[in-house]
Amino acid sequence: YVHAREHLERHSSLMSETTTRVMRHASEIPLARRVAVYLVALVGYTLYCYNFVVADYVRPYVVSELGFTVQQTAIVSSAGNIGITIGAIFWAGFVAWAGRRWSAFAVAAAIGLSAAILAGYSAFAIWVPARALLTAALGGYYVVATGLVVALFPAGVRGKLIALNSAMYPAASMFVGLLGGWLGDANWHWLLWIGALPLPLAFVLLAVIPSDRKYRAYDETEETENEPAGSWREMLGGRWRWLTIGCVVLSGLDFNAYQLFQGFLTLYLRNELGMAAQPMGNIVALISAGSLVGSFFWAWVSDRWGRRLPLVGYLVSGLAILTFLHIDAGYTGLVISGVVFGFGLTCTTAWGPWFAEMFPPRLRPHGAALFHAGHILALGSPLFAAWASEGLGLSTAMSLAAVVYAAGAALWFFLPETLGKPTQTRNAPIPV
Repeated sequence: YVHAREHLERHSSLMSETTTRVMRHASEIPLARRVAVYLVALVGYTLYCYNFVVADYVRPYVVSELGFTVQQTAIVSSAGNIGITIGAIFWAGFVAWAGRRWSAFAVAAAIGLSAAILAGYSAFAIWVPARALLTAALGGYYVVATGLVVALFPAGVRGKLIALNSAMYPAASMFVGLLGGWLGDANWHWLLWIGALPLPLAFVLLAVIPSDRKYRAYDETEETENEPAGSWREMLGGRWRWLTIGCVVLSGLDFNAYQLFQGFLTLYLRNELGMAAQPMGNIVALISAGSLVGSFFWAWVSDRWGRRLPLVGYLVSGLAILTFLHIDAGYTGLVISGVVFGFGLTCTTAWGPWFAEMFPPRLRPHGAALFHAGHILALGSPLFAAWASEGLGLSTAMSLAAVVYAAGAALWFFLPETLGKPTQTRNAPIPV
């Protein structure tokens, strides 16, 4: 009996050592491999942003060529808002269950298939559910891409990597405009087919992303590697409830403020100021250029001085909005205040790693999903913005965005700092 027991103990020890060797830390994965994973995922992130931007760009063609009414295009957009909210919630649980590798494959394939359906069919009855499915998958890609950065790289560089991801949104906006102009009116359908490229990319993602079962992510310890997958029930439980709600409200404020100002920007320039298409387009492009620069600046700030300091960007954007709308400084003044608005707007680059870092490793997919979960608070923002513009006047309604950004900055300040404290939120009580 004694000999048998000693044999079992030695066998268990050897098995434990083997498991430890197999479950290497993310830092032990060659840097070249991790960079390759990031770059492939970045291509997918570019297409993720592209599929957001292209829907607004092709709207005139959907009306003129497919015969949709303006109201029907609004319904398609609303279906997209609902889809991304549901998708972010669903995919967070899926990532926790299936892992980042298979989730990246499934999400990218779903994006490609949904985009192909939109490109291949012209019926309104098909476009509504297809757009909802597409945006549901898009919400999942944000969760996967952010999760990969947090898992494979240390905290000090996460903000910069997420910044490059975020920079793909204004870059995609510029690309769609240039490509759409080159393709011309007759070939606008190709813009939709390009959105289906994540389908072949899904197989590349599957090939390069390492299995979650073969390494421990950054901030994950031997004590936490075998913890059960997190759930939304735990996120909304007593320990994490207020932190979860705080992130969702902060994200919701962002979407509402953006809709109030950016959603009516071209209408204001065209109808209120009587601006021609060329200078109006220049202002929109320069706002995107400001956002492109701001993405990297705020990422540097968040990695250097913490995730809360970028809230200053919200105050900068709010002041720029008031200057844009109420100080008559001519076209040059509009350009400068517009660029400053775009620059400050991308302070939310800090949220990618921050929303994940606030929670222990098992809950980080859900934490990353809180960014798009904020859409649930913005489902009615287009209707409210339209009502406010009619009841208060367009410039006054757009000015409300500055108030919303100020409220967002205040909430941002009271959420916990995470930089340099990867395990603090696991054991510390949540401030209320």
